[in-house]
Amino acid sequence: MTRSVDALRIEWPDDPAAFFRRHAEVLTGIGATAFAQPEPVMRQQVADRFAKATLAQILRVDGEIVGFGLFNRLEQDLWVVEGRAITPAHQRGGLGTRCFREFVDTTGANAVATVTRNPAVCRMMAAEFRTVLPDLASDRPLRTLHHPGIATAVRSCAAHLGADAAGLPFIRDRYPGGLYGVRDPGLRMPLPEISRDPSCGIITAGVAR
Repeated sequence: MTRSVDALRIEWPDDPAAFFRRHAEVLTGIGATAFAQPEPVMRQQVADRFAKATLAQILRVDGEIVGFGLFNRLEQDLWVVEGRAITPAHQRGGLGTRCFREFVDTTGANAVATVTRNPAVCRMMAAEFRTVLPDLASDRPLRTLHHPGIATAVRSCAAHLGADAAGLPFIRDRYPGGLYGVRDPGLRMPLPEISRDPSCGIITAGVAR
C-alpha cells in the first residue's frame, strides 16, 4: 500500500458536479464498493453529494481514479465533509489520512465536521486537530461536546443537514437501511447508539483552537 501513497496524485476539479457527470460510472463504482451498496442505490447518492460540494478532491493512483473527498465551507473557519470514499483495493494504506491532511493544509480549516459510523474517521480527525468529538481515547468519548468550538461545529453541521438538534450529536435515519452493508465499521464504535442502529451516524468534529 506504500506504493499507492507514493503514486498518489490529488486533483481539485473546478466544478464538482460537472466532474461527476463526466466520470459518473467510475465514481458510482467507487461509492458502491466502498460502502458495499448496489450501484443503482449509490449513483444518486454520489451525484447528490457532488452536486452539494463546493470543493472536491479526486484521488488518482497511476492515473486511475481510486477515491474522492467532497467538502463545503459553512463559515469562515468551519468546513463539513459531504462525502468521501476510497475503493477497497486502496483502503487501509494511508491514502485517506494523507488526503485529509492535504485538504486541511490547502483550506486552512480550523474546524471540520462530518457524519460517520466509522471509527477510522474519528481517528483521522484526531490526527489533525487538538480537540475531537468523539474522543476515542477517553472513557467519556462525548465529553468534548462541551468545548465551545466543538459545540458550534456540531450545531452548524446539524443545521446544514436539517437535523433535529434535540438528539445531537447522533443523527437518526441518516443512512436508511444502513450504510455499509455487512462490513459496517460502526459495529466497532464505542457508542451503543451508533453500533446498535445501522441507520444512525454521529457528527464528529475536530477543532484546532
